[in-house]
Amino acid sequence: MTLNIVDRPAVTVVGLQIRTLPRSPQIPALWPRFVARIGEIAHPAEAQVSYGVMQSVDGALEYMAGIAVTSAAAVPPGMTVQQLPAGAYACFSYPLSGLGAGFSEIYERLLPESGYVQRPGPSFERYGPDFCPDEPASLVEIWLPVAPKA
Repeated sequence: MTLNIVDRPAVTVVGLQIRTLPRSPQIPALWPRFVARIGEIAHPAEAQVSYGVMQSVDGALEYMAGIAVTSAAAVPPGMTVQQLPAGAYACFSYPLSGLGAGFSEIYERLLPESGYVQRPGPSFERYGPDFCPDEPASLVEIWLPVAPKA
């Protein structure tokens, strides 16, 4: 796999957020709760696309299952808003069944061997319109904010 750098515009995501640890069973358990409430979110920006937004805070992982919106003026009760800043992102694609190995490959080999470093800000998984949670081979995009090495 090679490093694919993409310049992305800012995106606003609304969804359910938890504080947990990486690879926690709480993460997959969050998705059915979120999917049951997607219809409550106004102004969706991308049809049949969802995001898993991740950010490390004080040694914990804040993880949000959400969708992109064109306006966050009306956030449903119990949901939060997360901004994905504009800028350069490294984009990777892995099958759902290989996400854990994919993250290891990214952080242990691909990013260190590249001309980039991860910059501050949330990273995210993007589940496109063709994604099927019941199919282990279904592809998931992983996006990391990056900057050229100094």
